[in-house]
Formats: sequence, C-alpha cells, structure tokens
Amino acid sequence: MEDDTAELMMLADRFYKLTSDLVVEGHKPFAIAAVHVMIALQIYKTSLSREDYNQMVDSISDNRDKIRALSDVVQDLSLRSFH
Repeated sequence: MEDDTAELMMLADRFYKLTSDLVVEGHKPFAIAAVHVMIALQIYKTSLSREDYNQMVDSISDNRDKIRALSDVVQDLSLRSFH
C-alpha cells in the first residue's frame, strides 16, 4: 500500500507540474481540467467493467465535497518539498 501511495504522490506531482506549465503557456485552466477529466474517464471506461465504471463515477460524484482546492494542494506540495 505504501508503494501505491508513493506512486500516486509522484504522479500527482508530475501532473501538477504539467498543469502549471500549461497555465504559464497561456492555456485556460478550465480547458486543462476538462482534458484531465476526459482522459481519466476514458482510462476508467477502458479498464473497468461497465458496473465498476459506473461505481467509480458514482464514487467520484459522492466524494465531491472532499476535493481540496488546487491552491491548498500546491501549498502543501511547496511545504513538503522544503522538508
């Protein structure tokens, strides 16, 4: 489980960097987010059974209040990188 967490953190760091770079290049944040979500849903739809895909999408929707603002996450990443 710890390896999975480390991998998720590494991937998240890379996606935050990519997202930041795209914003700096002048791309609209909503367009970037739409592409991230579209690709994620395509991966889920390709990799999961129809039932599991529907459960995943429902789970994402059910947990919408647990999603943190990007500014909070970036601040945490900044603090983590200095320790």
